[in-house]
Amino acid sequence: MTVDFDSLLAKSPDPETTSIRLQHLLEDECASKTINTLPAELLTDFFTIIGTSNFLYHFLCRHPDMLSLLGERFSIKDNELETVEDFDALRLFKYQQLLKLTWMDVSHKHDYSEVLDGLSILAETIIQHSFKLALEPVNYTKACNWMTVFGLGKLGASELNYSSDVDLIFVSANIEDTDEDINAVQSLLIDSIRKISHAIEESTSEGFLYRVDLKLRPWGSSGPLCMTLDATENYYEASSEPWERFAWLRSRVVAGSEVIGAELKQRMKPFVFMRSLSTDDLERFVQIKNDMSKARKRRGHWNVKLGEGGIRDIEFFAQMLQLVNAAEHEALQKTNTLSVLNGLCSAGILNDAEKSELQNSYLFLRRLENRLQMIDERQTHDLPDSRKERLKLAISLRISGENNDEILDNFENELFVNQSIAKMYFDRVLPQQSE
Repeated sequence: MTVDFDSLLAKSPDPETTSIRLQHLLEDECASKTINTLPAELLTDFFTIIGTSNFLYHFLCRHPDMLSLLGERFSIKDNELETVEDFDALRLFKYQQLLKLTWMDVSHKHDYSEVLDGLSILAETIIQHSFKLALEPVNYTKACNWMTVFGLGKLGASELNYSSDVDLIFVSANIEDTDEDINAVQSLLIDSIRKISHAIEESTSEGFLYRVDLKLRPWGSSGPLCMTLDATENYYEASSEPWERFAWLRSRVVAGSEVIGAELKQRMKPFVFMRSLSTDDLERFVQIKNDMSKARKRRGHWNVKLGEGGIRDIEFFAQMLQLVNAAEHEALQKTNTLSVLNGLCSAGILNDAEKSELQNSYLFLRRLENRLQMIDERQTHDLPDSRKERLKLAISLRISGENNDEILDNFENELFVNQSIAKMYFDRVLPQQSE
């Protein structure tokens, strides 16, 4: 059966580039066999992927047999990584799973929160398996018993991007909780953290796993890589930095000891979920808002993360209300933005219409952010100015329209609506910033 590609190519985000890439893939016998048996619906998704994502196109060129994964829903099965015995195989595993998640994204067949959750599950799984690959079996067991690993930021919130850093903090058991020599324990843990971080960040011809950011730990880059439970608790008890409260709002255990992690989470509750805010606390939060407003006015291209009406506006709104109210409302003691918005509604702080408005705006902006990062697996958030590039984005997002002009107009209108929603809620929380 001969497949007629022309009409589908004409509707793809970048017909010229997609056509060239398709012809190249068809030169491979394995790829050609798979492509020529794809139904029209999957071909449409496939053309969007190779026309939008440079890094996934090159991945398919290296591994044409992976085309068989198109249309497969992301799911990591039990024991699936048992055969992954080195980091080259782990990198291959990552891109296989990213291909599945990208199909779920571009096909619009799945709730977008499932894609965000899947990106985070993938990272968490890879971090856990990296422990096994980077450490000797005996040291792996010791590290998992003596140390917990917290994910913060988008990893902690289960909202990872296509190209996010993974923000990690390592915390060990107290000295009295181990019968080993404390110096030997500390040496082992520090060595383990360095090995794991290096292995996760290493880039090869097959790509990389993740960029590891350890700067959110106590005292930042100048602080120790790992601190004990007591030392960590003492540090935050003395902290007056509001950004550290924001950071720990989105924290969860992603590897290592669940027992140590659960104890630290319990100890951190008074720090994160304060019973009351002092005047100093409020002034610091207002300053954060003012700094956000000033920073985005200095930018050139509109930034989907930090720009006016961007993702951070919604996150800041949700997190401020969470900080103020979570001590009284357990439903707000969540790490995930969508879950926090649900909690704000169940607590009577938002009504159903406000919750839906915020969630829809947030998901639109997050989908747009991931489209930008899907191109080259780069941590970019700037929306391009050129009409051609914005039209490609609009088509890849399946914005409807009778012709390209209408598609682009509809995209700009939808973007404006969602920016306006994000900005409106940002402006609602805390006093208006001074000019």
